[in-house]
Amino acid sequence: MDKPIRVLIVDDSEDDGLLLVRNLKNGGFSPSYEQLDTAEAMSKALDNQTWDVILCDNSMPTFDASSALELYKDKGLDLPFIIVSGTIADEAAVAAMKAGAHDYIMKGNLARLSSAIDRELREAKNRQERRITEIQLKKSEEKYRTLFEDSRDAIYLNNQEGELIDFNLSTLELFGYSREEMLGINTKAVFVNPDEYRGLQDEIAQKGSVREFKAKLRKKDGTEMECLITSTVRQARDKSKLGYQGIIRDISELVSGRKQIETTLNDLRKALGGTIEAMALTVETRDPYTAGHQRRVSNLARGIATEMGVSKDQIQGVRMAGVIHDIGKISVPGEILSKPGKISQNEFGIIKEHPQVGYNILKTVDFPWPIAQIVLQHHERMDGSGYPNGISGENILLEARILAVADVVEAMASHRPYRAALGIDLALNEISKNRGSSYDPKVVDACLRLFNEKGYRL
Repeated sequence: MDKPIRVLIVDDSEDDGLLLVRNLKNGGFSPSYEQLDTAEAMSKALDNQTWDVILCDNSMPTFDASSALELYKDKGLDLPFIIVSGTIADEAAVAAMKAGAHDYIMKGNLARLSSAIDRELREAKNRQERRITEIQLKKSEEKYRTLFEDSRDAIYLNNQEGELIDFNLSTLELFGYSREEMLGINTKAVFVNPDEYRGLQDEIAQKGSVREFKAKLRKKDGTEMECLITSTVRQARDKSKLGYQGIIRDISELVSGRKQIETTLNDLRKALGGTIEAMALTVETRDPYTAGHQRRVSNLARGIATEMGVSKDQIQGVRMAGVIHDIGKISVPGEILSKPGKISQNEFGIIKEHPQVGYNILKTVDFPWPIAQIVLQHHERMDGSGYPNGISGENILLEARILAVADVVEAMASHRPYRAALGIDLALNEISKNRGSSYDPKVVDACLRLFNEKGYRL
């Protein structure tokens, strides 16, 4: 299929123009064309229409190729300009090529006209594509440079030796150097701890990049700052290493704020712990026979929870609940608590109210753990035979199930006013015998491992 082409013929001979058109058709083109022979007509034609190629005679009565080339360049065009002439001296042809003509062809040798046009059209297309690529690359570079310079984080580039070769304004502001002072500084010099620098380099070497590497860096004035560094290897097109590029973010204020929060939380924990200790002493001063019971239960419950691998938050919660799990006994008359001998059914009924009383005391306190619920449930049993609400299985908080086992073991192993200590062996036998019915199997297993395998002692 013939290739359509728009041809501007600058020639004063109509016959020569027709000859060119016929030659193009024979060469596989389907030309649409306009023929003219003055500067004014050529200027108007170039302004009013888009052309694929210009075929220009070298010499005409009022116009020549040299003048046509000047007009062509003034218009800023980039399309094939080919001189087609009956006669042209070699010097004139060379001058025309230097002036911007893409080729020259003798009218007596038009056989190569079509191939010359084909070649120049391809070259023109390639030039256009290169220009588009260059424009896109320039825009990309401008966008990158804008992002680079406007970033609030410090962005840097260094060579293989670690020397800084480029950086943005934020880098200068962060470290307090001028551009002249910072250029060429080795990255290693800004690290406070050489081991951290080596650690960064080792990780990049192994992975090719590192994300949010924490390190302490030093400003020009000696001020130290906590920073996060994200860095990657810079590579050439042949994959050879050029150096590194990275981002530095100052997190000193964030770290300082976190430390202040941690200090405040520690202070609050201490204050909360002191409050809970005071509550525990309230019970123990009324019941000297159970002095230390809550603390021993708390320690054993924490040991069981740790052995089970529960979360640190749950371990802390069960420990705190253990310290005050019998706070409800402040409602039990002292003569019942310290009564020697057997307790009556009515007296035991009063004692059984202590989990509910403890819950009522604690429920309005905003603990970070469900202390009130743990205290309420620490006498509940897996099969629903416990008190005060007879709940069972997974309805009982895990912390309460842990506390239940610890409470039974400590109570049986220790002395009470109404009986002598039964000993640890009987206590462990009790939880083993009722494993799965009264007590959570996983809790029982963890407790047995503590005593039988890890030498735990009350």
